[in-house]
Amino acid sequence: MNLLCTILLSLSTINSLTLIFKQEHSYLKNKMLGVSLFCYNISLLVYFLWFENGYIIDHPHSLRSMSPLMYLNAPFFYFYIRNSLKDMDGFQKYDYLHFIPALIHLLELIPFYLLSFEEKQEIAKMIVLNKNLLYYTGSGLIPISFHYLFRLVLQLIYFSYSVYLVHKIRPRLMTLIGKEKLRNWLFISLFLMGAIAICNFFYMIACFFGENQSHLSGAKLIFSGIGTIGILFLNLYINFNPEVVYGYFDRNKDEPQQGMKINPDTQPVISEIKDSELLLEKIRYALNEERLFLNKGITIIDFAKKINVSPKLLSTLINRKFETNFNELINNYRVDYAKELLENNILERYSIEGLANMVGFNSRITFFNVFKKKEGLSPSEYLKSVVISTQSVD
Repeated sequence: MNLLCTILLSLSTINSLTLIFKQEHSYLKNKMLGVSLFCYNISLLVYFLWFENGYIIDHPHSLRSMSPLMYLNAPFFYFYIRNSLKDMDGFQKYDYLHFIPALIHLLELIPFYLLSFEEKQEIAKMIVLNKNLLYYTGSGLIPISFHYLFRLVLQLIYFSYSVYLVHKIRPRLMTLIGKEKLRNWLFISLFLMGAIAICNFFYMIACFFGENQSHLSGAKLIFSGIGTIGILFLNLYINFNPEVVYGYFDRNKDEPQQGMKINPDTQPVISEIKDSELLLEKIRYALNEERLFLNKGITIIDFAKKINVSPKLLSTLINRKFETNFNELINNYRVDYAKELLENNILERYSIEGLANMVGFNSRITFFNVFKKKEGLSPSEYLKSVVISTQSVD
């Protein structure tokens, strides 16, 4: 059994390294997924090689060398989910903060790394004889048991926030039913990562509170088995379904056949039909969450760059789905936001011109005209109507 797990985890580790260094479709968010899987794979492979098979006794200086990496699997998986949902491709401004626990762990392990060969070998022998000691012995300045528990807590937090992001940005993905779920990579990845995180949590609880209780050995075996199978399945799914995971498309299907003429004006319509739901979610997120309409002078080209689509496709989609043009859509959002501010007595602190600037208009006159065209009232008249309606209710 140990040999089989070692072989499968070795193949999975190679698979994750391939994802990291593969040049084709080498988006950084895909490499982030590869790093996350590599950290999971290598930590399990090390366990089976070093402790189950006893290799660590001959190479005790390797003890705890992989421990800091185990802090990186959850953050990199979160980066992948976040960047996929928001269609970003890189690290964000404060992403370095996610690496602080791994760095602290590396630094506090330095005194342990400096121990002699003989001292580490004695620790390694004890762990091989009693696997539960892996979670208690071989510490640096901070007890190693703290790191195992803290990593589990972080893993659950990252997983929970990833689910929250999916629900917030693409809620439809959380309500798919039937066979659609099996073709949905975000659902598959979250389901498996959730299973892995929960199994790891209960496995560690069984290890910490059932060190000398034989009746918990079965539970530990079940939880560790499910977690390992989940990681292996993730690797298999990616290996056999790269087009689902990365959004690859068969070029032979998408490219027109030789000699077949395609009207360039119809291309946005074809793309819009294929990806309209995803693009609509991107547009709504950019408007409702990022509030791009507050950017003065924003053009359809600027907006299209933000959500990574062509301006022509964006224009087609807005015309069809919102039944208006880009400028009117932006102004509608600005007016709605201005109404919200007016109802919160913004004019007690700002003038009409200040309000116009606040909601993204370049001038007071433009704001006045757009507001009156949409609402049939000027901003001041609208505020009076709100006050009157409030008083009548009271």
